[in-house]
Amino acid sequence: MKQLFEIEIDSPEILDEFRELARKYQLSYREWKLAKSENPSPSGDPFFDNPENVKEILRRKKEIEIGSVESVKLSQEAIKKLFGAT
Repeated sequence: MKQLFEIEIDSPEILDEFRELARKYQLSYREWKLAKSENPSPSGDPFFDNPENVKEILRRKKEIEIGSVESVKLSQEAIKKLFGAT
């Protein structure tokens, strides 16, 4: 009976240990690279698949870093008015 072992890991050290164990016990295994997503969201939010959205976020981040924007603190009343709550 053939068994399949599957391991998905980013750590080269752990992967090397797995390979060594497989050789020691004469187990066959296959390796393949998984495609890395360019999406920075851990949940894969499709918002970040749009390059324009990412570009805008990076532009705003840069503005914050160089100090060309000023933060504003809104009162509770202003927040309610902004969101249409009465």
